[in-house]
Amino acid sequence: MKNEEKCPYCGGEKFVEGKQEGYASVGPANKTFTFKSQTLYHKICLNCGAVVKSYVKNPKKIVV
Repeated sequence: MKNEEKCPYCGGEKFVEGKQEGYASVGPANKTFTFKSQTLYHKICLNCGAVVKSYVKNPKKIVV
């Protein structure tokens, strides 16, 4: 990941990208069953371990 930001908690400038495993995916809030779910990724500070950002890579695929 790019080091353009600083961690808001410790000021660290090095990050790693992680992804949530298992059933931790994101889908439309108004549907109970959908095939449009996306993997949830996290930007994690290597200095303090804080999750500074959570996101999906293709948010337009979630749209109903």
